[in-house]
Amino acid sequence: MDSTRLKELLKVNLRYANPQQTTKSREKGKKGASLTRSLVMQYLYSGMIFLLVYGFTMLGVDFGQLPGYFTYYMALFGIIAFSQGISVTYNIFFQSQDLPNFLPLPFRQSELFLSKIAVAVLTIVPFILPVFVLFILAGIRANIFILWAIMGALLLFICFLGIIFSICSFIVFGLAKTKLFKRHRQLMTSLLLIVSIVIAVLGVLVMNWQTTQTQIMFTDRSTISFLLPFFYAATQPLTTKGLLSFFGLAGLLVLLFVIFRQLLLPKLYEQLLIVSSEGTSTKRRHKTNQSLRQVLFNYHLQSIRNPSLLMQVFLNSILLPLVFVISFGLNGEINLRAISTEFLGVVFLGGVALAVIMINQTSLIANMISLDKENFSFIQSLPLSLKFYLQEKFRFAYLLQLALISVVIVIIGLVLRMPLLHLVSTLCGGLVGSYLISLRYFSRDYRLLLLNWTEINQLFSRGAGNLGLAFTMIGSVFLSIILLVIYSFAVVFISTQGVNLAVGVVFISGTFLWYQHYQKHFWQKLE
Repeated sequence: MDSTRLKELLKVNLRYANPQQTTKSREKGKKGASLTRSLVMQYLYSGMIFLLVYGFTMLGVDFGQLPGYFTYYMALFGIIAFSQGISVTYNIFFQSQDLPNFLPLPFRQSELFLSKIAVAVLTIVPFILPVFVLFILAGIRANIFILWAIMGALLLFICFLGIIFSICSFIVFGLAKTKLFKRHRQLMTSLLLIVSIVIAVLGVLVMNWQTTQTQIMFTDRSTISFLLPFFYAATQPLTTKGLLSFFGLAGLLVLLFVIFRQLLLPKLYEQLLIVSSEGTSTKRRHKTNQSLRQVLFNYHLQSIRNPSLLMQVFLNSILLPLVFVISFGLNGEINLRAISTEFLGVVFLGGVALAVIMINQTSLIANMISLDKENFSFIQSLPLSLKFYLQEKFRFAYLLQLALISVVIVIIGLVLRMPLLHLVSTLCGGLVGSYLISLRYFSRDYRLLLLNWTEINQLFSRGAGNLGLAFTMIGSVFLSIILLVIYSFAVVFISTQGVNLAVGVVFISGTFLWYQHYQKHFWQKLE
């Protein structure tokens, strides 16, 4: 195996591991060796941040006597590493589609796979470095000689990392073999990444909630039984239980490696070549007897099947409100079961506020026109009304946004135990708010039209950029909370009917003026 060839392959795969970060570094003028250093430093920074944030919190815990907290921290970082591992494994092995380019070059199959696996492991390591510290602290607190504790921690860390990577590989490679994945590759990719993030977020929320419950009693939390072998191997390495645990973990890692080598690796090269060739030639089915609206609907549906777009929509539009509400709901700090009907207006505006929070410059409707790329110029040359085309596009995107917001509202209603009448009022607020905010971002997309983009993040950074997006999201959350709290106190302490009437008049008037503004300055100009 040639070390020079392997080194170059590592550099190439490092760029595929995190396409967004690679694009940002290139936009800053970095290329070649400086780009490679920048990408490596990002992982080092991530590892240092995780060590600093969680390392100090772990120093004061006697993990040698608290197996519950030991397994809790392992599960916490394991979930984060699992989420990252799914994304990175798919990006490096499938999203890159680079194997056909290497066929004419003097690279061995072993070199190609080893470079991809090494980079995938490198990107997972920063997220589980605190586990290495955890193993060391547990051994030291169990009165094990520090050098033996470090050596044992290193071996256990390798086992833990290998098991995490093996599970991620089995999921990604196994799913990629199914007919469903081959037929709907982009959709399944997005669902795979979204599900991994949902598992990570919900897992962290649930474990934090359980930790809060146990901290009240100042006792150790319940153990996670399948992680106890790591505890015994770290704290009792020379006992029968510790030795059996260590050899059991090593045996499991060897077994996973053998299964991977025998079942997945032999056909993996051909599988990756098939996926790469399918990415360059897409079969399209032609449907007959379709109306113009049906044709446009199918076209718009194809335009949003971008995994990066769907991931960003999920992260920035859906995950934020769900994490915020579910964290409060699990802790029992908010329970709306006994809320009276005088707050129907408040929850209606809550639906509007949720639409303001969820619809931003990373939303579907804020990028629908630019997703056409060069097709938009072609459509303008057709004997088709541009206004009609954009109205159909707006209707399609608005219905999708409404569906997303409705699902989030229903989840929030169930978590917070909201009465049915108030849930309906919130849904109505989400319907109206979605339409009003969609008008703003759809017209913004037309005003900042970008058709020559290569990375989806170029669309998201238009206008105020990523910093503006962060301020908009944070500002909309805090401003919404402040207004809703003021409205609620006014209903209780001033006058229920008077306040609701005044707010209703202001909202209806503002909605009418908002609608007229976009009719006059956007839709009418398209005629």
